Amino acid sequence: MDNLFINFLNKLKQQKKINFQLSLQKKRFLNRTKIINFAYDLQTGSYIRDWEKKRQRYSEFINEIINAIYINFGDVKFLLDAGCGELTNTILMKNIMKKTQIYGFDFSLNRLLAGKRFFKINNNDFKFVCATLMDIPFRDKSFDICVTMHAIEPNKGFEEKIIDELARVSTKGMVLIEPDFKNANLSQKKRMKKFGYVQNLESVLKRKKLIFKKIPMKNFLSEKNKSSIYIVFKKRKNKSKPILVDPFLKKKISSIKKGFVYSKNSNTLYPVIDNIPVIKKDCAILIPVNKIKKNVLLK
Repeated sequence: MDNLFINFLNKLKQQKKINFQLSLQKKRFLNRTKIINFAYDLQTGSYIRDWEKKRQRYSEFINEIINAIYINFGDVKFLLDAGCGELTNTILMKNIMKKTQIYGFDFSLNRLLAGKRFFKINNNDFKFVCATLMDIPFRDKSFDICVTMHAIEPNKGFEEKIIDELARVSTKGMVLIEPDFKNANLSQKKRMKKFGYVQNLESVLKRKKLIFKKIPMKNFLSEKNKSSIYIVFKKRKNKSKPILVDPFLKKKISSIKKGFVYSKNSNTLYPVIDNIPVIKKDCAILIPVNKIKKNVLLK
């Protein structure tokens, strides 16, 4: 990023009633992933403000999801909230699913920090990572189930990769709460096309030959963006155990320190900010193998 682009982002942040995603799309040098990332960073805090206004609606939304989880998967020991944003839904899940260890990740560090500080979350109760849906930094079969809540939605073109990653780290299956283009009204379909949202999730699941069922939701966070619950079942039911890995080789993280985590296998280092490891490929710092007997960072 250069000075001009930084100034552009700062000016966007100061404007009111502006759609960050549509504004960023005008910058042709940005790919879709960067546009989504910057847009969510810029709108940090908006989900918490919405949660404060619609607490009852959020509770009804989460209750319906948790009910679907228990009906289809029973008790869950380890759950991954993939794309947990500002933790407005994560905190509600934890308040109900007290026996479940909930992990969460989001690609926006700003949103994670905002949610963690607003809800005064104790690091012992939750475990959060800054990461992407395309490279989930957990070992295969880490969780009983993975849950997304409108997280796949903006990632058009990456649906198959995301489903592969979610399937990789889960044992019992997935619970995907995403906009349902097939059952959407004309207004929602127009909106989904305008913003380039995922429209073929059901087709992707079928193409992957995954066993699933779709449940249209009764409760929505927004009437403009109604969703369905896609319950995806895995054939294997191995025991799950969350273990952090590096995003390149999917090998276990070698060392976790206060200020960084380190992968010996890929010789990469990742920052830790307010106890949140930032395990993204574009944040990796290469620590080349050298002739020093001990790595000075790992004393």
